[in-house]
Amino acid sequence: AHLALERRTLFTELPQMVALSADLPEVGSQITRDQLAVPLVLTRDGDGVVHALANVCAHRGAQVVGDGRHCSRRMSCPYHGWSYDLDGTHVGLPDHESFPELSVPRPGLRELPVSEEHGLIWVTPSLEAAHADPAMGPLGPELEALEFGDHQHWRTHRFELGLNWKLVIDTFLEGYHFPTLHRDTVFPIFVPNLCHAERFGPHLREVLPRRTIEKLRTVPADEWDLVPHSAIVYVLFPGSVIIVQLDHIETWRISPDPVEPGKSTVDLDFYLPELPTTESALGHWERSLDLTISTVINEDFAAMAGVQRGLESGVIESIVAGNNEPALTMFHQSLLEALPG
Repeated sequence: AHLALERRTLFTELPQMVALSADLPEVGSQITRDQLAVPLVLTRDGDGVVHALANVCAHRGAQVVGDGRHCSRRMSCPYHGWSYDLDGTHVGLPDHESFPELSVPRPGLRELPVSEEHGLIWVTPSLEAAHADPAMGPLGPELEALEFGDHQHWRTHRFELGLNWKLVIDTFLEGYHFPTLHRDTVFPIFVPNLCHAERFGPHLREVLPRRTIEKLRTVPADEWDLVPHSAIVYVLFPGSVIIVQLDHIETWRISPDPVEPGKSTVDLDFYLPELPTTESALGHWERSLDLTISTVINEDFAAMAGVQRGLESGVIESIVAGNNEPALTMFHQSLLEALPG
């Protein structure tokens, strides 16, 4: 019952961060998103405007655009060939004589509220919703300064997990576990058990310092550049995480399973300042992605699967958050405030 409440209140009625502007780099760009209640295709039309359309053909309900990324001035359903413009208008109808009451162009793919700002694309996946304003507040200009739009999508990896969606986000929200869980991977790189966290409405930012941050002691404060000396984690409520790393950006889009509280789906996207053009550069990014995936699978998600089993056992009725885990507390406070009752 609580899962159904979360899916309705958090993942249907609220705007969701579904992509970066970099995912739709040109006119005709199309990407699909299947993790929400309404299957989506995002497009960029001839005026540069982004549209969020239900990826559901007006004829028989088929998926119009295949999974992944495409670029075309028109979308054509592979089932019977009904075709649509980039704004969802129905413009093509094979064997028109068999549909005498239909005339094209006409309304076609259902459009959902969408907003593009600060290099991010948000959609409210409800046909009854009026807007997709994510209420970023002062966090918006900060994200704008990171120039997400100047990056390019490189790779995507999907995780099907045996743990609740909130446990996935919890893994990003403290450095307390670095010395034990990540002794040979993350711990040598980051200052353990230390972070700075701040809320922006329901969203939050957490800064995890790298050990190299000590170098800034001798640099005037007005010359500090935080990015090379930290990992900056943004939790964009309810279920998206952006991590700004030394040389790339990661987005983690977390979705609850429709029926099982102990399952979730996570889509990881890697964005680079420029795509690799040499074997050496390609090898570097392959190793970086492999390290990220192996670390979270073998360490973070493995540990959280144990947490899931522990919580399901009913042995404990509550969890404990310390003063050294402020981002964890902030995220769960946002949950309490957003859910009725």
